[in-house]
Amino acid sequence: MKVEDKQVNKASQVYRRLLGYLKPHRGRFALALFFMVLYGCTDGVIPFLIRSILDDIFGKQNKQMLYMLPIILICFGVARGLIGFFEKYLASSVGLAIIKDIRNEINSHLLTLSASFYSRHSSGSLISRMTNDTLLVRSALTDAVAAVLRDTVRMIALFCAAAYLDPMLAAVAFLGFPLGIYPVIRYGKKVRRLSKVGQDQFGGLTSILQESILGQKVVQAFGLEKYEQERFNAENKKLTSTYLKAEKYGALGAPTNELIATVAIAGIILYGGYTVISGVRTQGDFIAFITALFLCYDPLKKITRVNNIIQMGNAAAERIFEILDTKPEIFDEEDAIDEVIKSPVVEYKNVSFAYPQNGEVTSDNHQAVVLNSISFSVNPGQTLALVGMSGGGKSTIVNLLPRFYDVSAGAISINGLDIRKRTLVSLRRAIAIVSQHTFLFDDTIYNNILYGRVEATSDEVIAAAKAANAYNFISALPKTFQTRIGEQGLRLSGGERARIAIARALLKNAPILILDEATAALDSESEQLVQEAIERLMQGRTVFVIAHRLATVRNADQIAVVVNGRIIEQGNHKDLLAKNGEYTKLYEIQFSENTGNGQ
Repeated sequence: MKVEDKQVNKASQVYRRLLGYLKPHRGRFALALFFMVLYGCTDGVIPFLIRSILDDIFGKQNKQMLYMLPIILICFGVARGLIGFFEKYLASSVGLAIIKDIRNEINSHLLTLSASFYSRHSSGSLISRMTNDTLLVRSALTDAVAAVLRDTVRMIALFCAAAYLDPMLAAVAFLGFPLGIYPVIRYGKKVRRLSKVGQDQFGGLTSILQESILGQKVVQAFGLEKYEQERFNAENKKLTSTYLKAEKYGALGAPTNELIATVAIAGIILYGGYTVISGVRTQGDFIAFITALFLCYDPLKKITRVNNIIQMGNAAAERIFEILDTKPEIFDEEDAIDEVIKSPVVEYKNVSFAYPQNGEVTSDNHQAVVLNSISFSVNPGQTLALVGMSGGGKSTIVNLLPRFYDVSAGAISINGLDIRKRTLVSLRRAIAIVSQHTFLFDDTIYNNILYGRVEATSDEVIAAAKAANAYNFISALPKTFQTRIGEQGLRLSGGERARIAIARALLKNAPILILDEATAALDSESEQLVQEAIERLMQGRTVFVIAHRLATVRNADQIAVVVNGRIIEQGNHKDLLAKNGEYTKLYEIQFSENTGNGQ
């Protein structure tokens, strides 16, 4: 099979899949189609109205027709206007409903995909598919189908009118119609290819814009406004160039059809005008025929544009289906158990992990291996601290527990049951996370805390805020708990954001707690308040702590020193110091730094 044939087959398969989104709205869409057909049929009446004006009123000077025709025209105009309104309104309502359905489906599917998917796709590209691509899909479905049906019916009605008025002239006029199809098909393929490229570039442009907005302080701090502007301008120029090429090929079909139509009309005027002068046909017949012919040109133009709309919609649909066809890498097994986890004993047994490369784990790529034969056990109410230099694999160890990724080898169990045998809902319900990079939503403080347990009462939210040492600063705000905190909570200080995150974790009341550098980069006063809140949060839970500052982990029941993906030392603070090994080196380095800083 030729490459072009394969592309045509793929495009038709994509479009057939798109048509499936019409099924839930088929009743409303069928009604819209009915009004489209009705609207198209009304075009066939227009030439006969013009013939009556010329022949009956001006030619025969029929006074009765003079009085009747204005009433007929008004009734015709009202009916045509109402039909046109219902046609467009119903088609638009179906189109908007389809956009809603597709966006809901994309969002729902994105929520099931694992962290490795998001590491391969920029947020700007995903947002572009959710926004721009869905609009193009709507056009390819409702607008294109509507145009094909409505304008085809218009052409048929006008052709029938023209054929009735003069069969021979009609045959001559529409003889060149097939000639206009070839350039439409030829240029349409180029439009689809360029549209897909342009939509990919639009996603890249969205990513650059999003990064420059979110990283505005960094951009200005390093004085790189001009660099970011040039980066955006370059990507924008590429995007414009691609869309301009698509528009060029899309626009080539119209002048081709116009040339064919002009030649046909010129011949008809020459022949028809001669027959009117010769008395073979009346002036009204000929003008009515020419009117039908001219009215045919508008739906013909629209039909030739439909192919471009469909090609652009197909390209957008391919990008959308790429997301929807991506299978979640982390999922529930068929026999997964859904139970409430209590008094958890967490055990890592010879756990190894390599980050997926393009969705696949490359076990032969040693650079991708992050963890190697990690083993330890943490009992209920105990705290395990993970320490070591950056890049050693500490965060990866804790990211495996809620199954953000799955182990490459070995197993992680809670109360003796492999976490892969538990449902994701029950597993993640048992884990609360507070990290250095606190993520808060652009919402009220109340709703950000409530995110920990959405069915909680207002009293429980307030109690969590108090336990997190957040109540005092919240109460001092003009709108207290109803204060919106801005994107990523940037209207709050670092310490305030950390306490909101702790309140959220307290409200969740999960038996397992992960603290990933929760007090890093805080000033002394904020750190003290946050540390007090963390100590309350840790009580009675199985806790994993990642910390660079060893002073914060002295009281941990176990301390594991992680170097290059391996645990090389394990014990409590006192035992590890006595070994005079890697932990002692880390401790002495930090002790000398603190002494040098006057601490």
